[in-house]
This record gives sequence, structure tokens and C-alpha cells, in this order.
Amino acid sequence: MTTVHNEDALSRLLDEAAVRDTIARFADAATRGDTDRFRATWAEDAEWTIGERVHAVGMDDIVSTFQKLRDERDFFVQFAVQGPIEISGDEATTSIICHEAARGPGETYYRNHSVTADRLRRSENGWVFTSRSFQYLWLDTSPFTGNAFQLPAGF
Repeated sequence: MTTVHNEDALSRLLDEAAVRDTIARFADAATRGDTDRFRATWAEDAEWTIGERVHAVGMDDIVSTFQKLRDERDFFVQFAVQGPIEISGDEATTSIICHEAARGPGETYYRNHSVTADRLRRSENGWVFTSRSFQYLWLDTSPFTGNAFQLPAGF
């Protein structure tokens, strides 16, 4: 391999790692209910869709929607399994397989498996979502058992 090929390969690997990091930061912020960290994963002009129920456009609408979905939950957790990443210049597309579970407010329950269609772009703050769409594969709102625990501060 020539030096140019090595540099191209290294650049691609670094971009793929940065895209994976954005996806991991999204899941972590959603699980923790951290609005500031959640906000940092989005472009100002982004769009967010969840099934046929949720559609938000622009960072402020997306963050407000997140807060409405996340507030009053006893707990929420998101697991994201990374799929292939396609990068073209400063834009990327990817898809993840996702599992979420939540309880609250009150006696409401939520578990799902979904697939995302994601578009990201490189920004001065790293890769950010320009579009994120969750398509349900399975949704269950029946009661489940177990105890919810608060994460200790700083954990």
C-alpha cells in the first residue's frame, strides 16, 4: 500500500469511529435523560421520526420532543447495534438495530425492537445527525416486572 492509500484508509476508519461515537452518545444521553448531551448529537436543521407517531424538525423541536418522551419515566434504556456505515465526503449514512425498554409515567410500559435509517454530516463538533428515523419491528406495551434504580450522580 502506498502512503496515500494508508492515509485514506486511516481517515475512513477515523470517520467510521466518529460516527459510531455519535450513535453511542445518542443512546447514552437517551438512557441517562441528559438533554445537553442529546442536543449535541443533532444538526440545527435535523429531522427525527419515530414510527408514525413522532416527527420533529429542527434541533429545538427535537430536544423538546425528547424531553416530553423522556420525562416522568421511571427508567429508559436504549441498546444500539451498529450496522454498516457509508461515508461520502462530509456526509454519512448508517443503520442500527435498536432495543428500548421504559416504564412510566405511572403504569405505562414500552419495549421495542426497531431499525434506524440515519444520515449524518461532519460538523466542527464531530458527526451529527441530520436525519434519524426509527421504524418499529416489534412493539410491546404490556406490563412487565422488575425494579427501576436511579443512576448515582456522576456515574
